[in-house]
Amino acid sequence: MNFEFRIPILPGPEFFSNIKLAALSLAKLGGAYAAAPIVVSVGGHADLDEIYAVNRWSRTYPVIWRPVPHPVSDRGFSSGIDRYVESPRGDVVVMIDADACLMRPIDDLLASMRGAERPLVAGLPAHFSPFSRNGAENNAAWRRLLDEFGFGDTPLDWRYSESPDEASGRSPAYFNYGFVAFNRPAFILIQPLIRSLTERVTRYLRDTPSFVFSGQIALSLAILTVGVDTLAIGPEYNCPNSDEMLAYGLRDAADVRVLHYLRGDQFNRHSFLWNRNEFDAFCSRSFSSPVLEAFQHHVRSLTYPFYGEPVRR
Repeated sequence: MNFEFRIPILPGPEFFSNIKLAALSLAKLGGAYAAAPIVVSVGGHADLDEIYAVNRWSRTYPVIWRPVPHPVSDRGFSSGIDRYVESPRGDVVVMIDADACLMRPIDDLLASMRGAERPLVAGLPAHFSPFSRNGAENNAAWRRLLDEFGFGDTPLDWRYSESPDEASGRSPAYFNYGFVAFNRPAFILIQPLIRSLTERVTRYLRDTPSFVFSGQIALSLAILTVGVDTLAIGPEYNCPNSDEMLAYGLRDAADVRVLHYLRGDQFNRHSFLWNRNEFDAFCSRSFSSPVLEAFQHHVRSLTYPFYGEPVRR
């Protein structure tokens, strides 16, 4: 099976170090994972020569650097939109955040995506509402947005992954963008819609705190527009670097396949991979969290995951 990973970043050591960890993690899994293209869309007016110069490590991995074209490049949603520009290389396209890495194979999901009879998008339902933790306010906000975009009769029948009770409200299919998989037919259908929908949603939400979720909401609208099938997957495919998911469907930290280190309360997720003191502290610290212990063990198991050149003795 052919599959690929697409990651959006901005230029800088905090993001380049994320890509190195992702690449080493896939290499450790071997086989098709080690060979899978890692297509990195780099916003912020990045320069390709400079990217290569500071990422010499990437030459031995299937990393494909894609600076976002300068006329549309920014430090906002441009790198996320750019992930949709290229045609799919194989059967499955996986959109994954920079601060996420595979710790175990995802063979079952990949087989399900490839074997689907219809276009299919799979992901973990977003943790919380993009609008309000109050169910009535959440539902009303979704209704206004769906009416605005011509989907007023869409049922709100999806639960948020960390707020499953009725008091939190519901949504249409709305995924956490940390890990979303498309089979080839679904990607081809959604691909031409993302830029315009993201721009429209961004304008609609520009004066609200929900603005930051414009990309995720745009994907929900694209799914409704083309009518692809959707699959809610479990937290083992998009698990935060904390134990919260043990209360929301994750049976054991040993089940985590994709670790999404988006929480910053236990270590600085932006700098722990490229600041030597922080990296050493992360590797030597004793964590009480089973999920963090598993992540720490994974990082330690990799060959020189620190972002920088190995020290020659």
